[in-house]
Amino acid sequence: MPIFTRSCLLPATVEELFLFHENPHNLRHISPPGMHILEIRADQSAQPGEEFTIAVKQGPITLRWTGRWETVDRPRLLIDTGLRCPFALWRHHHLFEPHPEGALLTDRVEFRLPWHLGGPAGDLVCRLLVFPRLFAARHAATRDSFARRTG
Repeated sequence: MPIFTRSCLLPATVEELFLFHENPHNLRHISPPGMHILEIRADQSAQPGEEFTIAVKQGPITLRWTGRWETVDRPRLLIDTGLRCPFALWRHHHLFEPHPEGALLTDRVEFRLPWHLGGPAGDLVCRLLVFPRLFAARHAATRDSFARRTG
């Protein structure tokens, strides 16, 4: 199973990062340029087993995504699973660890594309090209969001 992992150090506490990431509405603040959030149906607080729906438009393509909070371990870990999404498998770990300079955020994604979207070759493209750019943009936007709060 392909796995993508990316970490960044942020000027926040683990509690602040957890609260920010458990609220899917904050995707509006951290989505990369060109990715437009059309709709979010979700509570602001994650509960295990709770589902959320997001509609995203990137270029001419609109994707609807339904996920479920699989694990909610305040304030250290969130895991969401894709129920109806472009991936045959999607399991996203959001890990929050204290650090002397703030908190370390690690995104770990277990994923698999369906065959009609590229299968193993598409997985490789996601892991080496798409996800690094997506998560670099998300982490930079998250850093900027917390820097504005403290600055």
